[in-house]
Amino acid sequence: MSVWLLAAADVAALPPEDRDPLDGLERVSTETLTRAVLARNAGLDAMQAALEAARARVVPAGALEDPTLTYGVAPQTVGGFRTPGGDYRGPNQRIEISQALPWPGKLDLRAEAARLEADAAGEDVEALRLDLAAAAKSAFAEWHYVHRALDINAATQALVDELRGSAEGRYAAGIASQQDVLQAEVELQRLKAERFGLDRKRLEIVARLNALLNRPPQSPLPAPAGLPQARPVPPFETLRAAALEEHPELELLSDRIAANEARAELAKKEFLPDFELFTGYNSLWDENVKRWIVGASINVPIGRDKRRAALDEARANTRRLEAQLEDRRSALLSALEQSRAAVAESVATVALYRDELIPLSIENLSAARAAYGAGGGRFLDVIVAEQRKLEAELGLQRARADYLMRRAELERWVGGALPREAAVEPEVNHGNP
Repeated sequence: MSVWLLAAADVAALPPEDRDPLDGLERVSTETLTRAVLARNAGLDAMQAALEAARARVVPAGALEDPTLTYGVAPQTVGGFRTPGGDYRGPNQRIEISQALPWPGKLDLRAEAARLEADAAGEDVEALRLDLAAAAKSAFAEWHYVHRALDINAATQALVDELRGSAEGRYAAGIASQQDVLQAEVELQRLKAERFGLDRKRLEIVARLNALLNRPPQSPLPAPAGLPQARPVPPFETLRAAALEEHPELELLSDRIAANEARAELAKKEFLPDFELFTGYNSLWDENVKRWIVGASINVPIGRDKRRAALDEARANTRRLEAQLEDRRSALLSALEQSRAAVAESVATVALYRDELIPLSIENLSAARAAYGAGGGRFLDVIVAEQRKLEAELGLQRARADYLMRRAELERWVGGALPREAAVEPEVNHGNP
């Protein structure tokens, strides 16, 4: 949960709400985008308002009822009257003020239940923050991927165009067949078709990010900065301890269990009477010493069936929430281990593409071009080598994007940032031979 305290502090660095937090940025990082989403998302604003409402209910829940003021007058004495003895008297009237006093401890339990429900509402907000942060980072990963894929596509088109020129020259010289030129042309058109799909995906991600930012769907976005470097994840036991200690979904259910336990204690006290203190003045009495009165009253809790039903309801709700907590804990730990395994896979996949497949695909393409240029290789081998290099480059970017998405999901299950913050991995331009 500490990551959200940091995020909340960083929100202060953002521009005022009436300005776009991304305005003027040439590039946006995943951290900046996440802070902007947490600052501007309308759904989070709604949850914050619900939290404020829940907190506002705490004081009234523990407060006494307002005093009651009672006034009565004998109608025929209004304007005064004369007694049988001939004395003149004002109107006969009665004034009384009373205050209800619940049995000791009832107000404290009502306030405690309301406070715990407010705490649960706060954990609900934190859970939404986790969801929004994961959604923002996942969208950023796709945003970064589509930009890099477009760059790779453009570079590959330039390479194939160069290969087509070479094939045309060899065909004109009579040392290559027309099929070489046609193969290059087919590959070039295939790359253009792929770009159409990437452009569509780019527009979809823009709309997705703008929805998180509470902006119009076609609002422009800065280009993405680098992705976090793929790092090994902590062991499961470390993540498990952090999740069980800090995850807001578990804290939410724990708070609601405690709130229902307070309601159960309150239901027990409902078997005990409440009090009412009162004092008043009644001029109907002839003697002044009889006119002032003080007293107390209690209700008689004879409806034990309804009180027992309320107690049974509170206890049943507590058992229900305890079962939900156990079920949610098991599901969370299962999802935690699955996410940890997925992140570990992404770390290994990134390393494989970066250290093995990319260098090999570059070397393979260089060898195929050299063989074709020397007249001992087929042009189809060059095209296939180009396709393998393209697949490797896109595979690396896909693996890096998947790493961020899976890490974001893992952070969601842990309940905040992982123990070790990720460094930013610089962009690597492997070049085109």
